[in-house]
Amino acid sequence: MNIDERHTDALWDKLVANNLVLPYARIFQDSQEAIIITDRHSRIVIVNPAFVSITGYSESEVIGQRPSLLKSGRQDSAFYVNMWASIHRDGKWQGEIWNRRKNGEIYPEWLSIHSVKDENGILLHYVGMFSDITHRKHTISKLRLHAQVFSNSSEGIMITDKQLKILSVNQAFTTMTGYTEEEAAGHTPRLLHSGLQNQFFYIKMWETIHTTGLWEGEIWNKRKNGEIYPEWLSITTLRNETGAITNYIGMFTDITERKQSEEHLKYLAHFDKLTGLPNRTLLSELVNAAITKTVQTNQKLAIFFIDLDRFKMVNDSLGHNIGDKLLQQVADRLSSVVRINDIVSRLGGDEFIIVLQDLQEQEEARQIAMHLISSINKPFWVDDNELYINASIGICMYPTHGGDFDTLLKHADLAMYQAKLQKGGYQFFNESILSTFLRKLDLENELRWAIARNQLTLHYQPQVNALTGVLEGMEALLRWNHPTLGSVPPAEFIPIAEETGVIMEIDKWVLKEVCAQLNRWLTASLTVPSIAVNLSARQFLAPDLATSIRDIVIETCCDPQQIVIEITESSSMHDMESVLHILREIKSFGFQIAIDDFGKGYSALGYMKLFPIDILKIDKSFVQELTSDSKSLVITKAIIDMSHGMKLRVIAEGVETMEQMECLQTMKCDLVQGYVIDRPMSCEQLEARYLREVCSK
Repeated sequence: MNIDERHTDALWDKLVANNLVLPYARIFQDSQEAIIITDRHSRIVIVNPAFVSITGYSESEVIGQRPSLLKSGRQDSAFYVNMWASIHRDGKWQGEIWNRRKNGEIYPEWLSIHSVKDENGILLHYVGMFSDITHRKHTISKLRLHAQVFSNSSEGIMITDKQLKILSVNQAFTTMTGYTEEEAAGHTPRLLHSGLQNQFFYIKMWETIHTTGLWEGEIWNKRKNGEIYPEWLSITTLRNETGAITNYIGMFTDITERKQSEEHLKYLAHFDKLTGLPNRTLLSELVNAAITKTVQTNQKLAIFFIDLDRFKMVNDSLGHNIGDKLLQQVADRLSSVVRINDIVSRLGGDEFIIVLQDLQEQEEARQIAMHLISSINKPFWVDDNELYINASIGICMYPTHGGDFDTLLKHADLAMYQAKLQKGGYQFFNESILSTFLRKLDLENELRWAIARNQLTLHYQPQVNALTGVLEGMEALLRWNHPTLGSVPPAEFIPIAEETGVIMEIDKWVLKEVCAQLNRWLTASLTVPSIAVNLSARQFLAPDLATSIRDIVIETCCDPQQIVIEITESSSMHDMESVLHILREIKSFGFQIAIDDFGKGYSALGYMKLFPIDILKIDKSFVQELTSDSKSLVITKAIIDMSHGMKLRVIAEGVETMEQMECLQTMKCDLVQGYVIDRPMSCEQLEARYLREVCSK
């Protein structure tokens, strides 16, 4: 028997003698802490069940082994040197250590080691006791995390007891309110009350908290410096395991910026950003309120729909920056003319709405309209630019012309459109205007189907030599015969086609029909002069205009020389550089080019010498005044002489009398076209009257 065994036996004998074995055995077996006993050489002699449970090793697996079999490798050698130095010096050591279970899992434990000596001070054993602190580590980690969240949260947090005395606040609370934790502790949240919410607000709030345990909503509070601010606050009730209230937690966010953004968005939703005037949304609300007031006072109300004339020219020529500043000045000028209780609104673009309230008679609206037009006609100064614009105003009266905002606005818009057709000024709404609009709407809808439903036809008007009367050309003219609307005049439907863009397809259809008819006549061995086809100004917006025209003619096997592409002077003057490029391209394909209505617009003679044109058509307004106006006679003679000097042929259109004809012959005009020769006629009539007659000769 060695000395260690003798010491162990001696200890056991002593415990037995004192009847202490049974109590110690129970403590050893039942302890929740793992117990490991080694001899003085650190060899394990016994472990308890808790050791087995925590480490996974059975008692038989560790007896005779050293505790180092549990090492995790997390601690370095210096850790163990210091640990054993403490045990040898003080007889004990305790601390946190990471060990490894049998399955390889590393876990934290709280370990205490004691050395056991006999009465002579001789070392007998080492007793180690440890517990698995994994759960405690997790709990501490969570608590640390919660503390970090509390401290670093961007939301202000306030914890009170059940009597609403503030116990703790976080840094965000201090940042938002200005109160430190020391200043807030012991006070109730009334410290922050702004006074903007009444007592009823707080009664309802605490009713909700006591009923549901939670409340959240927007509230206005006061900072330490007296500034009142909005916050989004949530209050939560905390209870213990018995359900008794222990604390309240308030969490809030300063929503000043959000409220400012909401106000800004609300402003943008109701006011025009450029002028600061009410927009359509707010205008609707204001007009509805004005109508209610008008009903109560038995007065009248007027809606002005104002559209600026010539504004687009300013915008396009000087730029949007100048255009915007001009609109701002217009808004100021309109506001200065109307009365203080009237409403000025910008609908969008260059359109403004004015609502006149508390009117006794319609005449008052007329007077204000005249003042507005006079004011707008005065010059505007924008960045050293002196600008002149006009205004067209449509006026409708409540309740005579409509009973709600949308109807009043629509009728004022229609009246404005009528005023614009009259070259500015003001126009009161009437039923005739509505009938005209409905007619236009019907035409617009039906015109979209006119080609598909074979409602379009072509008539041809002869162009004859002014001296010989021989047919030397003809113009294809579009006609629309609708089954219910009847024969619709070109002057009525062509502007609608251009406005809606339908003219793009119509122009293509016309060219195809002309080419097809030309082929039919040529196939019949008829001698056919050139045929003029009108080209809408809208067509010049198409980038492939020239090639599109060429392709149609080539597909129908026609000679481009027999087609005259006729454009109006006004369309040729719009964006001259791009129009010039297109005309040159059309000319290069072999087409003839004619300028129609020459003299009617703002003729730019310097550009005319650049245009690759073959024919100039004198506007009929000059022709009709040849015998009654000496100035028209002089202008017509000048146009003919200028054209001949540029080697251009001249056609006078709208010739209706023999007197006009004789004047044109005297001035050596090349061709004439008009009722004195013949009206536009169907292809069959023209063929019988001119083409076959030519063949027979």
